[in-house]
Amino acid sequence: MHSRLGNRRLARLAAIALLLATATGSPALGAGGEDAFRADIIPMLEQYCIDCHAEAYAEGEVVLDRYADREAAVEDAETWLRVLDAVEGRLMPPADMPQPMVEELEAIVSWIEQDVIASRLGSAAPPPVVLRRLNRQEYDNTIRDLIGLDLGLSASFPPDEIGFGFDNVGSALNVSPIHVEKYLDAAERALDAAIVAPSVEGLAPAELIGLRTYPLPLDGAVEFEHALEPGRYLADFSLVRVRVAESVPPPRLVIGFGSDRRAVEAAQVQDETVVYRYWLDVAEADDTVHVSVAPGQSEAQVFGTQAITALDGGDQRYGDDRGLHVDSMVVRGPAPDGAGGRPESHRRILFLDPEPGDEGRIEAARQVIERFATRAFRRPCRPDEVEGILDIFRLAHDRGESFERSVQVALSSVLVSPRFLYLVEPDEAEGDRPLDDFELASRLSYFLWSSMPDDELSRLARDGTLRADLRSQVDRMLDDPRADAFVSNFVGQWLQLRQLDGVARDESLFPGFDDELRDAMRRETELFFADLLRDNRSVLELLDSDHTFVNEALARHYGIDGVSGGEFRRVSLEGRPRGGVLTQASVLTLTSNPNRTSPVKRGQWILQQILGTPPPPPPPDVPELDEGGGTAEASSLRERLELHRANPECASCHSQMDPLGFALENFDAIGRWRDVDGDSPIDASGELAGGLAFDDAEGLRRILVESSAKKFSRTLVEHLMTYALGRGLVPDDYPTVEAIRGRLVEDDYRIRSILYGVVESDRFQRRGAAEGP
Repeated sequence: MHSRLGNRRLARLAAIALLLATATGSPALGAGGEDAFRADIIPMLEQYCIDCHAEAYAEGEVVLDRYADREAAVEDAETWLRVLDAVEGRLMPPADMPQPMVEELEAIVSWIEQDVIASRLGSAAPPPVVLRRLNRQEYDNTIRDLIGLDLGLSASFPPDEIGFGFDNVGSALNVSPIHVEKYLDAAERALDAAIVAPSVEGLAPAELIGLRTYPLPLDGAVEFEHALEPGRYLADFSLVRVRVAESVPPPRLVIGFGSDRRAVEAAQVQDETVVYRYWLDVAEADDTVHVSVAPGQSEAQVFGTQAITALDGGDQRYGDDRGLHVDSMVVRGPAPDGAGGRPESHRRILFLDPEPGDEGRIEAARQVIERFATRAFRRPCRPDEVEGILDIFRLAHDRGESFERSVQVALSSVLVSPRFLYLVEPDEAEGDRPLDDFELASRLSYFLWSSMPDDELSRLARDGTLRADLRSQVDRMLDDPRADAFVSNFVGQWLQLRQLDGVARDESLFPGFDDELRDAMRRETELFFADLLRDNRSVLELLDSDHTFVNEALARHYGIDGVSGGEFRRVSLEGRPRGGVLTQASVLTLTSNPNRTSPVKRGQWILQQILGTPPPPPPPDVPELDEGGGTAEASSLRERLELHRANPECASCHSQMDPLGFALENFDAIGRWRDVDGDSPIDASGELAGGLAFDDAEGLRRILVESSAKKFSRTLVEHLMTYALGRGLVPDDYPTVEAIRGRLVEDDYRIRSILYGVVESDRFQRRGAAEGP
């Protein structure tokens, strides 16, 4: 007893490991119920656990003596899930303490799976919804699919925060003032690139002469003759206000040639001169210029109510003839038509040409806005939403902007709307409910494409048939090139490949490590996973396989002959010491130090990313591995780590990590094969918990496939569910995790069975109540 309680830090490290491990693969044995808990579980806890996990001195804050009965124990699912992970991972009890027999371990695993996890099946709603904005990759992909241009606008956005290992977790995706500013800039840039507005830049202005110089009547129009050829013109039309109070705002005017007339606001006021700037569309040659006060404006609104005698004298040109006098009209144009050269993005958004006049333009804008907003919001746009956006179009249109520019302004408001930037808008009044078909389409498309639903998903959502066609849609989407985003985003974060960008190497030791090789390393792993996904093969190939993908640079790095050029191709690994992601250069490089390998980092990576058993961080007072003086030269890395591990503060965790890492020691810090480390022959042998021994990386891969398939497959399901749901998992999710893992085993571990299980699950197809303030 004294030895156990005296070394409290060792127990603390071991207890933290107990909280974080995953499962090995024994069949469920024990029966549930109060009798099983008291007869089987409590005695084991008392014999192996309570010394370190009693409430009075609980290591790692794991308390296992506080349960009055089975019901109280089952209620604390979070603790038992952590116990399950550690027991199945053989991290508990620590290696220097009495160990349970296999039957005892199986009994507690069975009780947790059957009583704790299974009891929560269907017992709770999904956790509260958190507003989830588009992350940077999703934003870029959505803009690409919405307007047809891949602009990379998110490069200027602040980096996305990571939650539960992924950058699409709602609770981590906050919005700062700088986000708002960048979203505004990006919206304008996107629509400026997508829509070609008319331009007369470089064309000399021409003043139209022959204007009539009498006041504009309120009940009629001034018409004068001046011919313009058909085309688009930018016009500055000037009036002079004579004996009109300065406090009276300029009226709206109806101006145009022939049948193409539009009402515009004043663009500029300087003393008595009022300038109206607007785009004029001349549909056919016409000599008549029409100018009138827009309907609905009274004399008081146009001229004011002050007595004439209180006003200044008349204008030198117009005398005392009170009113609005047509003064001049300066135009530039016609603008180049460009209709045949408009890009696809322009034609996609502006799918029709407006009829002349205000009504024609506004009706065309209404249809353009409704279709664009429906696609951008990923659901039908409500009439009130359309009208709100159309009001913004009117503001720009009434200022005299061209139809195209007015549409740009209006649609910019769509791209900064929360309905676009967020995937879910919780409604606290709704509570827990199934997703509607449009929400389900969005959840599915952002899971597998990191982008908006396409026309097929939207059609099924409109028809209400998406749920009935869900599995075939998963297959269709995975076979689409847009699924490359799922591969790069999920694999890049699950396997931590994104960290390769920040990896540096000692150039004197590794002169061949450059950006080309780094990119090839990452691409190999992505293509390997994509190939597995496309052919729906076993996820266990991620642990061990007989092939990989290389280009010339990577083939040369691996010592594989017969590969030339930058294109990747599938190659056999038969007779070679590689197979699966553990021996790919991407993983081997990112888990090494700048000047040497790191068995500790490699072992930690396997525990965390592959087996779901991340060890705790080292205590703050534990020294780093001694590489100073003559230590490094006098001994091998294995010997130095054995000295380090002799510290009891380090032994518990290192006994789990180091054997896994040493199995990969034949691969150097950039993944090349080697037989010696300096002058020391490589010893890649080791032994895992439970007496599982191996001689090298091949032996480790075989053990992982044969003995850790359950742990690995559960970890993969957990990561995929976290990524798909955009949130961390809670205990009530674990019946779903286990159900999906069970179907995976029944389907010979084929990877798509996980994806089918995720999207068909109640957790994916329902949303929780909105999170309160």
